[in-house]
Amino acid sequence: YIDTVIGKVLENEKLILAFTLASIALLPLSASPSRVGVQGFSSHTSKTTTYTTGVVTYKEKSTADLGGINIAGSFYPGDSSFGIGAQFGAAKLYKATNGSSEEDVSDYPLTWRGGASALYHLGMSDKSALEFGMGLLFERMTRSANSGSSEVLFTLDSLSLATTANLLVSLSDNLSLVGGITAISNLRTNGQVASGSFSYDRDFKVSGYTLQGQAGVAFNI
Repeated sequence: YIDTVIGKVLENEKLILAFTLASIALLPLSASPSRVGVQGFSSHTSKTTTYTTGVVTYKEKSTADLGGINIAGSFYPGDSSFGIGAQFGAAKLYKATNGSSEEDVSDYPLTWRGGASALYHLGMSDKSALEFGMGLLFERMTRSANSGSSEVLFTLDSLSLATTANLLVSLSDNLSLVGGITAISNLRTNGQVASGSFSYDRDFKVSGYTLQGQAGVAFNI
């Protein structure tokens, strides 16, 4: 099942990229205003995590549902249709499963995230446009726990490839609605445990997919 879903996600990324390239070749470039805005998002992750302890290899299947807010910007030099995107935000885990068991996530902290991407802006009319992006997304979550008189910190870092397609609808000369989808594929995940002068870190092999929907408003700058 996981292999099938991963294949579909990769196919969607290829279709987005192919459509972008075809659009570049067939349609004229149009002015692309730079924007900064706020977006709410919700994501669903289904993954298999593999790690080794000693000579034993473990595989864990899990899912995660998060909701959060991003501050996102799109920056285009002059009248170019090619630009750079940046985002920074936080997400809260509100549902998670490990195997067939549902986890208690009430005490999970926020996951902080930031990313950068290459963008292409495709104007469709005076009031609407499409924006395609591909880049890197970094996420970090840190939990703390007490062990005797010592505080133990658990940190999980992940680096992913994010492919995005957004629809922009102009409400006025300076304000637009933004909505779209993002497919996220994990590139690397690292976990660290630290307490006082002691620290230990481990890389995890993660396969699976994350699908995200986002919507918000953006202001021309």
